[in-house]
Amino acid sequence: MGLNFVLSNMHNLLGHFRVMVMVALACLGLLSPPEQAYSDEYTSSCVLVMNGQTPALIPVSVAVAWIKKRVPVVEYGSFLERLGMHERGDEDAVCRVCLDCIKGRHAIRELSNCCHVFHQECLDAWVDEGQVTCPLCRSMLLPAK
Repeated sequence: MGLNFVLSNMHNLLGHFRVMVMVALACLGLLSPPEQAYSDEYTSSCVLVMNGQTPALIPVSVAVAWIKKRVPVVEYGSFLERLGMHERGDEDAVCRVCLDCIKGRHAIRELSNCCHVFHQECLDAWVDEGQVTCPLCRSMLLPAK
């Protein structure tokens, strides 16, 4: 029992010494840190979504496909009519992605989680860059199930 205790303590002491030497070498710039077990590419290519009460981690490519499939494309004029805003003369808005006017005949994606309006092409280009939130308020573009 005495020999095992001494060997165990010696092993722990050598482990601590090894860590101290590695930290010293890293601080001096003589030792580069080991590669990450999980690459940043993997962790940044997923998005956390709530599926009811359960969070789910899905790939951004899947989220992009869901957004394009499930967020409806409508004509801006009919969108305003449905909201009862067509009569007020608020027909033209500004797309905050391209900074161009949104006319009544332009196609937009009708967002369900916020009230912002963008040209369909502008929002699709935003989503194609891996962005899954509104460009202005950062609410999720994925509609609730």
